[in-house]
Amino acid sequence: MRWIILISLTISLSGCLADVLVTTATQGKLQADQASAAQNTLNRVKNDTGLMNLQRAVDTYRAETGHYPESLDRLGFNPLPKRGDGGNFGYNPVTGEVLETDAGPSSADYLLMEDIGAAINAYGTASGHYPITLDTLAETGYLPTLPRTESGQEFAYNNQNGIFTHPLEGHVNAARQAPPQNRGGATAGGGGPLGEAMTGIAIQEELNRNSNAGASRARGTGATGINRATNTQNDQQQKALEELGF
Repeated sequence: MRWIILISLTISLSGCLADVLVTTATQGKLQADQASAAQNTLNRVKNDTGLMNLQRAVDTYRAETGHYPESLDRLGFNPLPKRGDGGNFGYNPVTGEVLETDAGPSSADYLLMEDIGAAINAYGTASGHYPITLDTLAETGYLPTLPRTESGQEFAYNNQNGIFTHPLEGHVNAARQAPPQNRGGATAGGGGPLGEAMTGIAIQEELNRNSNAGASRARGTGATGINRATNTQNDQQQKALEELGF
């Protein structure tokens, strides 16, 4: 009888121990999930806050100086805001857009691509064809130096259509369409292939002007609503922190 009681007691204790272990493991997983969710929320808040603060500073810089800063370093932050994961934000000084990652072209590369596009256009207008290589632009004085990225890489380039791309971001195309002209005697804007080409340039330039004007209007609209956006962002951040118990 005593053996039966002892065995029963052992089985009962084993079952209780198993329950305790299962409960502990479940609680541990829940705590880990909660910690991960909290960290993700904090990272998202930090991303949104850093992005908004930088973009607001860029817009303020432009309002005060009439142009965008060449890099985020010109904004006076010490140190610059970083993403929640510790990484850097990217920046396009041509459009004034702060980017969520710096994995693409650098600020200097964006500015260089703008210069390359203008040089291709100028070369094509003067010669009637696209440059054989991008290095031709430097060799003929349309660029001050050989066109290389900040890290020393070459741009991919198609001399059949004047399109070039950045090695880190293949879809980037800052080239304007240079005119595929003939060397005939037609005057600009007149008849024949050369006239058609120059008309195409005029249309392209008008489209560029309209696009820039639209972008300027959009930025102006965004500037007038920046306080409203800031208040909304602050409310979202406060709500997220309250959910985490801060």
